[in-house]
Amino acid sequence: MRKVEIPVPKMAEPEVSPTERAFHIIEMTAQLGRVSTVDIITALGIPKTTAHRLVSNLEELGFLEHGIERGRYQVGPRLLELATNVLTTAFSHGPVHALLMELSRRTSETVSLGVMRGSEVVYVDSAIGNSPLTLNFQKGHRTPLHCTSSGRVFLANMDQKQLDAYMLSGPWEPITPYTIVDPDRLRQEIDMVRTQGYATNDSEFAIGVVGAAVPIAARNGRVIACLSISAPKARKSLEDITLFVPTLQAAALRITKILSVTKSDDVREEAEGADGRRRS
Repeated sequence: MRKVEIPVPKMAEPEVSPTERAFHIIEMTAQLGRVSTVDIITALGIPKTTAHRLVSNLEELGFLEHGIERGRYQVGPRLLELATNVLTTAFSHGPVHALLMELSRRTSETVSLGVMRGSEVVYVDSAIGNSPLTLNFQKGHRTPLHCTSSGRVFLANMDQKQLDAYMLSGPWEPITPYTIVDPDRLRQEIDMVRTQGYATNDSEFAIGVVGAAVPIAARNGRVIACLSISAPKARKSLEDITLFVPTLQAAALRITKILSVTKSDDVREEAEGADGRRRS
């Protein structure tokens, strides 16, 4: 008896919408730091004209911008603003602010949370010390990367291409007589931060103020924020402020766990809600 094979119909490939492709490009750029149109064409398997159109639209909307390297794109100001807003909301979450308050009470000094936006640190939350003379980094306050302890933590966690690109913006204008403005000297400081895992600052941003900062990492290990402490030199020396580093590092780890739990809860609630909608 002759065997008859019945052809199995092929399932049509699901069509990828322009919106999905745009999000793929944004995600790819955020992960790699800088991408070219060729990178996008290869990764997404799309025609050159489509890639150019998507990149042009994203650039027009502010989600991408031209990087220092010719022909490469990096995340744009609008995406950075959205990321900052998301982190601000996350860090304003009750347990995180309560932890800042606890640190401030234990140290009697100002403790702050900062995120990187462009070439600046933006402070998204803080707790003021209870000593008569205190410093106040208000929400939304901005400081340069090169002359603050938080800024140097961010610089130390950049990849080499990002760091090299930043160094091209130097030398910088001195904010105080103690500000390091030479790129080579700043690289030495950054190497030290990478070795010891934290950064310090002595009167480089404000005369008579010392500070220290440690990184806050996401669950994947990527640095998303900084936790810092600052005090007047009239009350604390640089050595004194450095003694708080282990306390800051322990708190940074707790913040990572808080954010992880919060995110997991959000995902779980969303999944349960979707499941409920499917059943109804």
